[in-house]
Amino acid sequence: MIAAYENSKWEPVKWENDMHCAVKIQDKNQWRRGQIIRMVTDTLVEVLLYDVGVELVVNVDCLRKLQENLKTMGRLSLECSLVDIRPAGGSDKWTATACDCLSLYLTGAVATIILQVDSEENNTTWPLPVKIFCRDEKGERVDVSKYLIKKGLALRERRINKLDNSHSLSEKSLEVPLEQEDSVVTNCIKTNFDPDKKTAEIISEQKVSEFQEEILEPRTARGYKPPAIPNMKVFEATVSCVGDDGTIFVVPKLSEFELIKMTNEIQSNLKCLGLLEPYFWKKGEACAVRGSDTLWYRGKVMEVVGGAVRVQYLDHGFTEKIPQCHLYPILLYPDIPQFCIPCQLHNTTPVGNVWQPDAIEVLQQLLSKREVDIHIMKPRSDHDKKYEEEQWEIRFEELLSSETDTPLLPPYLSSSLPSPGELCAVQVKHVVSPNEVYICLDSIETCNHSNQHSDTDDSGVSGESESESLDEALQRVNKKVEALPPLTDFRTEMPCLAEYDDGLWYRAKIVSIKEFNPLSILVQFVDYGSTAKLTLNRLCQIPPHLMRYPARAIKVLLAGFKPPLRDLGETRIPYCPKWSMEALWAMIDCLQGKQLYAVSMAPAPEQIVTLYDDEQHPVHMPLVEMGLADKDE
Repeated sequence: MIAAYENSKWEPVKWENDMHCAVKIQDKNQWRRGQIIRMVTDTLVEVLLYDVGVELVVNVDCLRKLQENLKTMGRLSLECSLVDIRPAGGSDKWTATACDCLSLYLTGAVATIILQVDSEENNTTWPLPVKIFCRDEKGERVDVSKYLIKKGLALRERRINKLDNSHSLSEKSLEVPLEQEDSVVTNCIKTNFDPDKKTAEIISEQKVSEFQEEILEPRTARGYKPPAIPNMKVFEATVSCVGDDGTIFVVPKLSEFELIKMTNEIQSNLKCLGLLEPYFWKKGEACAVRGSDTLWYRGKVMEVVGGAVRVQYLDHGFTEKIPQCHLYPILLYPDIPQFCIPCQLHNTTPVGNVWQPDAIEVLQQLLSKREVDIHIMKPRSDHDKKYEEEQWEIRFEELLSSETDTPLLPPYLSSSLPSPGELCAVQVKHVVSPNEVYICLDSIETCNHSNQHSDTDDSGVSGESESESLDEALQRVNKKVEALPPLTDFRTEMPCLAEYDDGLWYRAKIVSIKEFNPLSILVQFVDYGSTAKLTLNRLCQIPPHLMRYPARAIKVLLAGFKPPLRDLGETRIPYCPKWSMEALWAMIDCLQGKQLYAVSMAPAPEQIVTLYDDEQHPVHMPLVEMGLADKDE
């Protein structure tokens, strides 16, 4: 493949479904045989690399016609299907959870495959019916079909007239040890029944029951005991996590050794735990959870979502959405109370009575894995009845100082373009991609907008003229910017003043929190459209009188051109890969230092315009002539 296509050149081909092709894998610099599955767009195609069984979407630039001599060799991969099983849940389609579980278990594994085709039957069945065996992390052989059944992801497909009904066996909740089951699985081609199977399962259950009696209880209606609160007004603790609802989960320092000891004992005792038969989970049910670190923890079902379950790790506080195959319906050390205590900040109510994601991220950065002193302000007395709702207080008075309050401000007013079809002079302030820019009207700024809202000025700022322009107002604010209070509210769209690279302060709004150590904020300058990542010392609260001016920058999409069907530019715009960096720089050259005019093609919210130069020529035509863009009729 390399010899045939390494120096090949792209040629336009009308690709159709099921056509054979040669596919270049860019990241591996390899060529593979493939077959077209479908055309995604004019430039993107979904192909099957049938020598490795992989489906992927590639650009047509990566495709070549497959030479005839390369079509004579058969496929190097075999398409197989597991026999005697079918999807659980009554559907004829496999769930994403089952596919993910199977992919995680088999991808890259060395497996034994046994064909399930008798010599008397047709041996051209496709996909090939097989049974697959592979080794688990303990080196034991596992029948993948039985593994899926035990995980509740598949059901057994019964073979008619192969077994006598009198020999039917009841399924057990614990898997047969594979060293005892080898005699069963190796004979699975001819029969599904082995008289020794039942005996082996009983022996396995007797072995497991020896350690289950000490730490496990059978499934019961009750859950784990509520956390034990230290009998002191103030105690030291480690913050394990911060929940999405603002709940802070802590583990007392005095209990950390006991938690580690119990966790180690759980891992030692659960090594022999078998696979689970199909099971229906209920909200609030106590269980054992196998985390992403492959360790077992005490947990509780919070929500059942399709084939997945949202669980809470009771001794650590955090929640996670995991496949059902990672849960087991048993209680681990039920007599030991939970180690994690839920708390909330004292006398602190989130704005709007709902914790915003940005606030949660700040709390997580400030508190996660930190050692803190817990002051119990209002302990609940009824935690034995419903301990899940108890809230223990943490006092952070310095965060509640009135000096750090940021007033709530409305969003900026928006500027508007003239009616569709009307020509107007504009300036391009910021270029995002060749067909996405920020513009502002190239005219005397609407400085009298403040007159319309003069009765709302309660900023207390004296000496300002009601006819003062935005530039004049910013100049005056820049002279006394040191007196402005710092910004303490970092919610999305929060108006503020931000310092630009030229040392001057401009109107901006919060986009997101980018980093926490040190804290840095992504802001957008509303009168220009550009963005910057700034530290806190370059942000401050905006005087309310500056909110009366509409934001100058207007985000628009440019009409008349589109990304080229064939683009040989290797360097792409990271956030907009359909365009090359060469096209971006070419568009900047077309816009810079020119008198521009815009005609609106569609009203808000799309804001689609066509840009013209002072000679009434579309500004994008040089890109089309250079092959960096195609006309869009």
